[in-house]
Amino acid sequence: MGNEQGKGREMQMPTNESGDRDDYHRHREVAADKSHDDDPDDNVENSDLIKDIPVDELQETEKDIPADELQETEKGDSHQAVAKKYNFIERESMRMARNPCLYFWISFLGSLAIGAIGMIVGNFEVAADNNGWNSRGTNIADRQTQMQLVQSFQVQLHDDTTDDVWLDLINNIQKGWESDDDSSSSSSDDGRRLSSPSVEREHMTLDNIGSWGHRFASGMQMQPWRALEDSHFYLQNNGDWNIQKHRRAALLPIMSDEQIRLLDTLNNTEGTLLEGCNTTWYTSSDMYEKNRLWPIWRTKSSSTSFFDANVLEELCLEEQKTQSYLEKNNLCQKCQDGKRCIQPYSTVFYARLTVDGGMSMSCQELAAAWEADGQDEAHKNTLDQCVGDLLTNYNVDQDGLNVPASCPYGFFPTILDELYPSTERARYSSSIFATTYFYVDALYDSVDNFAQGNTQISGVYDTQYEDFVNMALDEQLLIDMSLAVGSAFVTVLAMVVHTRSPFLSIVGLAQIVLSFPLSFFFYTFVAQLDFFPFLNFIGIFVIFALGADDVFVAVDKWRNARLKNPDASVEEIAAIALPDAAMAMLLTSLTTAVAFFGTAVCPVAPILCFAVFCGMLVVFDYILCILLVFPALCIYDKADHSNRCCCHCRLMTTCKCTKKKSKGNEEEEDEEVVVDEPKVKDASGLDADEPDVHAHQTSKVELEEEMEEGLIHKILRSFYKYLYMFRWPLLVICGASLVWCAIVASQIALPESSDVRLYNEDDNQYEKNFVWRKNLLFSVLEKKVGSEAFVVWGLSPADTGDRNNPDEWSQLVLDPSFNPSDTEAQRYLLGFCDRFFAEDFATPRTDEFVCPINAFDIWIKQQFASDNRSPVYTQYCNGAEKLPMPEEDFGPCMYHWSQEVEEYSVLARQGKITVMYFPFSSRVRYDSPFDDLNDEWHLIEDWMNNDYRNAPASANGRYFSSEDFWWYDTNKSMLNTAFQSAGIAMGAAAAVILFSSRSVVLTIFATVTVGYVLTSVTAMLVAMGWELGFLESILFAILIGVSCDFVIHFSHAYSHLNGHRTREERTLHALLSMGPSVLAAAFTTFSAALVMLFTVIIFFQRFAVVLFLTIIQSLAGSFVVFLTMTVTLGPSDPTYLVDHLLAKCCPALCGRKFEIQGDQEEAEEVGKFDSSEEDIPQK
Repeated sequence: MGNEQGKGREMQMPTNESGDRDDYHRHREVAADKSHDDDPDDNVENSDLIKDIPVDELQETEKDIPADELQETEKGDSHQAVAKKYNFIERESMRMARNPCLYFWISFLGSLAIGAIGMIVGNFEVAADNNGWNSRGTNIADRQTQMQLVQSFQVQLHDDTTDDVWLDLINNIQKGWESDDDSSSSSSDDGRRLSSPSVEREHMTLDNIGSWGHRFASGMQMQPWRALEDSHFYLQNNGDWNIQKHRRAALLPIMSDEQIRLLDTLNNTEGTLLEGCNTTWYTSSDMYEKNRLWPIWRTKSSSTSFFDANVLEELCLEEQKTQSYLEKNNLCQKCQDGKRCIQPYSTVFYARLTVDGGMSMSCQELAAAWEADGQDEAHKNTLDQCVGDLLTNYNVDQDGLNVPASCPYGFFPTILDELYPSTERARYSSSIFATTYFYVDALYDSVDNFAQGNTQISGVYDTQYEDFVNMALDEQLLIDMSLAVGSAFVTVLAMVVHTRSPFLSIVGLAQIVLSFPLSFFFYTFVAQLDFFPFLNFIGIFVIFALGADDVFVAVDKWRNARLKNPDASVEEIAAIALPDAAMAMLLTSLTTAVAFFGTAVCPVAPILCFAVFCGMLVVFDYILCILLVFPALCIYDKADHSNRCCCHCRLMTTCKCTKKKSKGNEEEEDEEVVVDEPKVKDASGLDADEPDVHAHQTSKVELEEEMEEGLIHKILRSFYKYLYMFRWPLLVICGASLVWCAIVASQIALPESSDVRLYNEDDNQYEKNFVWRKNLLFSVLEKKVGSEAFVVWGLSPADTGDRNNPDEWSQLVLDPSFNPSDTEAQRYLLGFCDRFFAEDFATPRTDEFVCPINAFDIWIKQQFASDNRSPVYTQYCNGAEKLPMPEEDFGPCMYHWSQEVEEYSVLARQGKITVMYFPFSSRVRYDSPFDDLNDEWHLIEDWMNNDYRNAPASANGRYFSSEDFWWYDTNKSMLNTAFQSAGIAMGAAAAVILFSSRSVVLTIFATVTVGYVLTSVTAMLVAMGWELGFLESILFAILIGVSCDFVIHFSHAYSHLNGHRTREERTLHALLSMGPSVLAAAFTTFSAALVMLFTVIIFFQRFAVVLFLTIIQSLAGSFVVFLTMTVTLGPSDPTYLVDHLLAKCCPALCGRKFEIQGDQEEAEEVGKFDSSEEDIPQK
């Protein structure tokens, strides 16, 4: 009896297939036929079908069935009135279909109101907020956060006698170090600086500029971080130790006393270019340390040189034009007359110093004198030797002013390039104009008025800190974002073509557009994210590319349901189509959203915020599709339902008129029964040549549906024919392609430099300035030195601020265990520097450098032996002879010594030494190859860990840190994020596919397909010469979610075909039911990627390229790789294994369902009812 009850209940079970309503009527007819059978047992069994249904359940179900359907049921079957039971989602779909306008307007106005509140209250603005491009919360980042915090306030901490500064830093989270502070910008040659408002960049020197070079720090491009005070070194002079500012002054113009006197003379000589000008500008590191207008020049011909007279003349004339504009607009440092400005330092200035009377000559006279004196030839040998010595025997930090004697007077390495010795031509040169950061905005606005070369040379402008390129990026962002309008146009056009309805297309566009303000509302007020980086604007392209997919799925599900149930009411179609569409969209939206949210594990704020925001966009696009597009489909179908001749002309692919009764409101199909000899389907699921000998009766509606099949379905059927025909060769080709792509993809290399650019060289002159600058000898010598790093005691690695907001920094976190007064700590600290600098990975900043603790020990010894002792020593050191000294005397003595000599690397809080650090030169820089940075970091860290074993507890909390290693950590974090998020996305995709298909085999097939997509895209990028930088890594992780969408649709359709079907039938069903939606979705995503290719910012371009290639390979993977596997190896009963396992593991929940499905399949096998999709193939 159980089987019969199972069969009866199966007749009442709703499914997600579009033909379920027809199946229900077929079941009812079968039951009615059985009631008239001669076998009385059958009548008993069928009467039990109704008895098994609870009365209250039947009454509740009847409420959801339209009256006309109940009447038909009563008329057609007086013996039984079996009501279909709808589940919760189906009932809600029917309820919405009864009042679609109410649902639509409530959803639309509510979404509009919430979005408006979010945009207005959240202060949304289209601006490039480009800070935060460094990791936070990692060990390396926390180290540098504390170190940088101390350096930013070292002057205030050093001079704090009231403890106010210490308390403020310890108790209060400081403002982000990348934030601008305009309060004091008018007081100095100031610029972007750390959060200290009272310390100006006038105090900065290159010693404390972290070698970030060109990065993502204070703009979209990384800029040098500029610390606020100098570390110090000691110079021994006649036995006395004097503290001096430690500057990287090695690259000052090398001038003898005679040349300096010459400059002074020219300054006082009437009629010269230097009359009344501050000539010390040329002999100070301020010339190149401060923010200057610094154009780079290049000869147009590789055979010419800036030492050629004609080239020198043109450079002189071009400089004069720019100088004249600067003087006229007060954009440079003036001389005493208030009219002229200080002359720029360049090849022209060098030539004027070299030629007698050059400072009084015109450009033509200077060129003639230069050529007449044979200076262009005379300098070749001298400069060859000079450049060679600088490259081989010179260290910027250690040698200081002691440059090789082979260099001529007045020479500065910015006037020629590194290759001069081999080419004997100076093809690159530069000019340093006497401007300041004060004028940067005005200078940027005036770039078009600057001379940029003529026939012999070309010039490109920027400052040495790349202020112009960052400003240009802010502007370019707005331009690139305007291309999103193009994406919107393409998306709407695609929706109009696919839906054939302007109304549905407009609703679809509203769904996509409203998802942005809704996401911003939840991003700001729910997720509490205040930082909105420029990357978030990529979400506009993402949502236009992916948002239309949901619309296509919803429309196609409705279309299929209507075609299979032409007489059904709107409520019935809603119950069939909307739950199925909601589930299909949920699967793809879930994988894409998880791919984005998985990237939020990244400790870099812009990447994290981008991932969260784009994930929200996907989620709210799905929600709005349910709230807006579903009611719109009901409205549209209701509007056309009264005129059946137009019902499907725009929404559906068929347009066949049906007869209406002349009277009454009921519509009646002409149920003329025809005798047909349908074409028998072979093993492929297609028509065979021989007709079936058993003719069967088919309604006219079914015949019209087959005859009027759309063009896209005919194309897909033809595609399937060849796919089936060549399935085995295709399977071999797909396997070989996967292996080949995996081999090629594995060859993708890490970038040679960790530097990140967002412009191509040809995009604008600012990027060219950066590229050309790297050829200067100045840049080569800087990179050769390495970078500055620090070893510090007294700080605990920590970041207590909002790590997702660059405008918020951290509190100062001290190491309470640090106690340098301890005698064991004194001994350890005294020997640390000798041990440390004995290693190859560290060198002193200069030959004269002495660590603070060693300098203090030397001072103690000198004072003890001196007859003229310092008052500090007499009052606070208690006659100490050397270190170690008594603990009670160490703190007061060293504190007052640091105050006396202004040693800012020793910081005391109320007389107790609290923080101590010293700098060293590292062999790597931020732009070194990633592997070099990684090896160097671990080499130093391993040495520090080994040395830790010998350190006393009072001094073992030290660590090393640098800006360059922070940038290395940022790159490493993003690469790790890529692998982590890729794993999350792949795992989520596999779980979704397994959940939706309930098939282990299909899950394996889908995973292989996704693997093919990723490896093939990577192989294509390798062929294009790409490297696996962090930008590419993040893109791969995100686009895993995108690559899963198509194969999820096919696997879902394959497994959810009712009954026991062959793999050929299931493959054809998946292709025909989801193929149009997949193709339409691919077209819109493809088009959006195509629009993004016209952007300028490299990140947008690369996102577009990867998205473009992913869509192409996803189509190939889903239509060829996946369907080839299913048509050759696919299961005929894909859910069998999972259903059996579920039935065994949780029989209370799954057993009944599995039993019903088994009964249904058994019924199909014995021919109890027909399939609603395809004829079972005759074999």
